[in-house]
Order: sequence, then C-alpha cells, then structure tokens
Amino acid sequence: MPSSLDPGDRKLLYAAGVIMVLLIAATFLVSKPPEDSERTASVSTYSTGAGGAQAAFLLLHDLGYRSERWERPPAELPAEDADGNILILARPEVVPRPGERDDLLRFVRAGGWIVYAGDHPYLFLKDGMVSPPSILTASNLAADRFSAVSPSRFTAAAPQITLDAENRWDSLEGAQVPLYGEPDEPVVVTWPLGKGRILWWAAPTPVTNAGITREGNLPFFLGMVRALRPGASPQSTTILWDEYFHGYRSSLRGYFAKTAVPWAVLQLGLVAAFVLLAFSRRSGPLFVPAAPARLSPLEFVDTLGALYERANAGSAAVNVAYRHFRFQLVRRLALAPNTPNVQLETAVRERLGWKQPGLAETLSRSERAARDPELSAREALNIVQALEHYSVLLGLKTRSDEEKH
Repeated sequence: MPSSLDPGDRKLLYAAGVIMVLLIAATFLVSKPPEDSERTASVSTYSTGAGGAQAAFLLLHDLGYRSERWERPPAELPAEDADGNILILARPEVVPRPGERDDLLRFVRAGGWIVYAGDHPYLFLKDGMVSPPSILTASNLAADRFSAVSPSRFTAAAPQITLDAENRWDSLEGAQVPLYGEPDEPVVVTWPLGKGRILWWAAPTPVTNAGITREGNLPFFLGMVRALRPGASPQSTTILWDEYFHGYRSSLRGYFAKTAVPWAVLQLGLVAAFVLLAFSRRSGPLFVPAAPARLSPLEFVDTLGALYERANAGSAAVNVAYRHFRFQLVRRLALAPNTPNVQLETAVRERLGWKQPGLAETLSRSERAARDPELSAREALNIVQALEHYSVLLGLKTRSDEEKH
C-alpha cells in the first residue's frame, strides 16, 4: 500500500526522529552529576556526598535511636502527643504549601522538636529573619568556628562548634535564646513553643557527611538529641529526617519525578508536535491575520519603546524611573531631594518599619545604570521592575496603579 505522506511531511518526520535521537544521546553524554559542594548540596539522608546526611542518619541507628526518614506531608506528623520526636529540616529545597507551616507548628506545640538548619526560617517557623554578619563581627570571628554564648544543656558537650554559616540571626525576640556565636548575631538559636522546642542552625554542617567530624559538631549534635529526654533510653527518642521538603515524597508522581520519565514525555511531546505540524500545516483553515488598528491605545507606548530600543537608551528609561521613585519617596518621608541613598534606606526603616534588606542596593544600582550608556535592555527592564515593586511595597502606589502601567 503506497504511503499517504507527502514527501515534505516525510522529511519533517525524519528530522523529528533525528532530533529525538540527538536529545537522547546528549542526555547520556553531556549530563553529569552536580558538583558536590557542601554549601549547596542536598542535605539528604540518601546522599553519600560531602553535603549529604547519610552518616548522621546511620550513626543514630547504630546508637539505638529510632532514626527514620520522613517523606509524608507535615499534616501526618503527631498532632496530639509528639513528645520524644525530633524533626530535622536540614536546608529544605521546597517551599511549604499553604497550611503546611501551621502543621509544623502544631507538631511543636504538641511536644515535638524541630531543628531547622538553613536560611529563610520564617517560611517554615513563622518567626526569624537572617542576614549577613556585620563587618565588625566578621572580622573578630574565625570563618567557621563559633563558641558557646552561655552554659546550657545544649552547649555542655561542645564549648565550640564548626559551621559553614553565611548568615546570622537578625534579632532576638521573646523567649529566643542564642547558643553559639555572638550574643547579637548568633548562629544557633533556640526557643520553646507550647510543649515543644525549636532550634535554628545557620547551616546544617553538624549533620553533613563532611561536617559531622569537624571540631565540636558530633558532641553538639548528640548532646542536642539527648537533651530531648535526659537519662531516657535511646529507643524512646525518634529522629525524623525530613525528605519531604527535599522532593522525596511518598507518591507515584514524586517517584517518577526522580526518573527519566519526564525526559521521555518531553521527547514524545516534541515528536507529537512535529506530527501535528506535518498534518495540519496543509489541512488547516485559511485565514487573514488581523491587522492592528492604526489608532490603538498602545500605539504611543509601542512607538516610544521602539525609539528607546533603536537608540539603545535603556539608561534613559532607568533614569526616569529612578528619579520618579526618589521624588515620591523623599516626598513621602519629608526629606531633602538630595538625601543620599543610604540615609534614605535608614529613614525608610525607621519611619515605615521596613525590615527587608536590599533597598539601598537597588537605589545604588539604579543610579549607576542611569549613567551607563552600554546598559542592556534586559538589565534596564529588571531595574525598572524592581523600582515599581518597591513603590507598591512602600505604599507609594497601589497594585492597581502598577497594573495600569
């Protein structure tokens, strides 16, 4: 039976087959395991690399503790009597879904402990902001060794620990107690919540395969585990190692996400797209493209944008947005128009209660870009969008105003 494919369509299918073969070959030849950097590696109990946590996981097993991997949602954590359970969140890689943070806090209030190691603790614990160390503190401390601030049951076994800490706890509130580092910029903090307790580490170094052997880390980690139930047998303590927020989830979807199935689906999708293109490009309906109206409301915007693009005048666009933003901000704060950017950020923090870092850096970046004749269009767009975003956050304009522009 003769083939019904047009010669042009057959060539298109051949090209699709060749591209698919090349994609498969590239997947095996080019792909390589990611560099196992302790600062960026996944702190998973499945990992045997320097940044993994398999050594600490197996060590607790050998010492008689109930050391288990937790791959289920936080809603399934004990919610009534969680005493004797420690959940270790070591540099989570997935942001919690709505309601999951409340489930974590409910577990703590029921008597459980959470050890959170890493940045962005407020996403999981509701409290806590971190920031880089001050110049004075960084110059007085070793790069990775931190001494205990005051004697406690958590620091008794390790007067000094080793952390690859890039950030410090920003400010202590309520019952939060610093354990290691400087009193004003600690790297380990703890506080009670309900019947349980939360501990924050600036980095998961004490439980990584490479970091657990460093000075003070093993005594500190084991001392923390024993502090949950002093004098009790190891079998009465359960250490849950979070894998749920590392992407290892007890579901069919989570299993296939770690296999080559997504790549196969993508390749089949490409083949299907070529097949549809081959058969539809000649059998589809004919239509005349609609011409935009000459007096379109966006005609002025399109024309002005084309002029900026043709003249490579991204710096001019940034200059307009930067000066407008500063004008609105100094008028809001009742400051002089020539107020430096650093003092402007200080006034925003003091008068508007702004706590997030980065405003002064954005203003300085905008000021430099406004004088840069070689500024790229992409960089100009990013800076203008950042200024618009700060305008909404600082109350200089409403979200509806931003959408109108």
